[in-house]
Amino acid sequence: MENIKRFLKSGHWPTLFSAFLYFDFCFAIWVLNGAMAPFISETFQLTPSQKGFMISVPILAGALMRFPLGILSQYIGRKNAALVEMTLIFFAMLYGYVMVETYNDVLAMGVLLGIAGASFGVALSLGSGWFPPKYKGLAMGIAGAGNSGTVLAVLLAPPLAAAYGWKTVYGFGALFMIVPILVMIFMAKEPPDRKQHETIKDHIKCLWEKDGWVFNLIYIITFGGFIGLSNFLPTYYHDQFGVTKVEAGQLTMFAAIMGSGIRILGGHFSDRWGGITTLSVVFVGIIAMMLLTALQTNVIVTTIFFMICFAALGAGNGALFQLVPHRWPTNTAVAGSMIGEIGALGGAIIPNAMGFSKEFTGTFFWGFAVFSLIALVAFHVMRVAQHRWTRTWVSEGGKARIRHHIESVPANGEQEIIKPEYIKTIIYPVGNSQLADKTADTVSKLCKASNAKLVLLYVEHRFHDSGSLTSNSTEWQEIRDNWIKEGKQLLDKEVKRFQGLGIADIDMEIRQGNVSSEIIASADDRSADLIVLASHHSSPMGSLLMGSRTYDVFKHATCPILRIVR
Repeated sequence: MENIKRFLKSGHWPTLFSAFLYFDFCFAIWVLNGAMAPFISETFQLTPSQKGFMISVPILAGALMRFPLGILSQYIGRKNAALVEMTLIFFAMLYGYVMVETYNDVLAMGVLLGIAGASFGVALSLGSGWFPPKYKGLAMGIAGAGNSGTVLAVLLAPPLAAAYGWKTVYGFGALFMIVPILVMIFMAKEPPDRKQHETIKDHIKCLWEKDGWVFNLIYIITFGGFIGLSNFLPTYYHDQFGVTKVEAGQLTMFAAIMGSGIRILGGHFSDRWGGITTLSVVFVGIIAMMLLTALQTNVIVTTIFFMICFAALGAGNGALFQLVPHRWPTNTAVAGSMIGEIGALGGAIIPNAMGFSKEFTGTFFWGFAVFSLIALVAFHVMRVAQHRWTRTWVSEGGKARIRHHIESVPANGEQEIIKPEYIKTIIYPVGNSQLADKTADTVSKLCKASNAKLVLLYVEHRFHDSGSLTSNSTEWQEIRDNWIKEGKQLLDKEVKRFQGLGIADIDMEIRQGNVSSEIIASADDRSADLIVLASHHSSPMGSLLMGSRTYDVFKHATCPILRIVR
């Protein structure tokens, strides 16, 4: 329970909840045609290959829209991008309710459903944007668990279609979208981690990076497998085992629940064990379960195999996105959208492979076999690439890079400063006026001794601490701008102080959010070697007398800390 509280306190949980709900409802809309496929197929008497193509259209359309939406979010903000997308979905669902009459209309509606599939990168970046690096995996896992929208779709759409007709379900979808729109408007706040002055070239540079394409290949298996199977399973159960259309949706729900719920654990375990280690276990599980499922024994055993397979796919999705913010710390939304786009394109493999396998060989076996072979290739590529990853941007097994504390040294103006030669970057959060003179003297001596860059950090926390009292109104924006202006003035004053003490290599940085989380995030982003904090004397009562912010930094920072005490 204490860990959960610490996690929630480190970021902005209302925004995380809004991102989860946004992704969840969008996902339910995205897979709607797959959940209703047996009804639609019966209406238009579709062949197996037509079924596969009809199911794959929303997947392909959603995949292609992910990257453009990710780019848009870099300019108008993730919250605004999400609201624009959900508004478009609302009108698309009204169009489906009124206009769809033929098979071609269903395919056109599939393109419109694809709008909902574009939400992925924006939702994960929005949900995790307020959280420090050590909790990114868990935050992304929670936001990404919104793919449980599949469960909503396969559980609700078939009985609603049986009762009111499958076209009416589009109308229900429009009504449901009002809920996440209102939650997003009133609860979410745009995270402060977005760089607003980068060019389009900066945003899309991950497209030309080799690591990006390794991530894409992995995600084709984990997410492509999840979305492809969850769309095709209602048709598979109905055609292979002869269950009713409603029962086919219920059986699919069991597997989809596993894939959605385990995604959170995939992110959590990856924070602890590393994303690469988790993915290695996941790939073995996926390949084994796909081959066993291809044997097509009976409906109970097959459902158990699918549940295990979906659990592995869900854990793989969480594990991969534990690695993304470590690899692209400032362009997570764009990189996540690109990976999400290519991964979702992979979702079209299974429905089409299954349709062609059934139509030309009379069995689904070769559809499973082809996907297992692609998974084996992706597994091999990841194992080769991880040798370079663990030498450059991530620790062994894929864990976040952590440099152990050497010692936290209480010091005062009379003590001799230790001279560690390896210190290249020092983070000094400004703002404690009572200890400013004493601390400045110590910091300047340390910078001279180690020839290190000094980063003066100011964290504007008042807007974050105001919580639900804040809004996007002009008045609140003016208040926040004034607070940031005060921070800049304080930084300018501190720069002059340190220049007067003979320090030339100085960076200024302003962050917004939780103070301790932002100090840790700044140190992580800059790969800092030391954080200097000014606070009260230490005490057996820990955080009570040490100060909760200092205590939190001590507990969670990934680099050594020098504490200047009064």
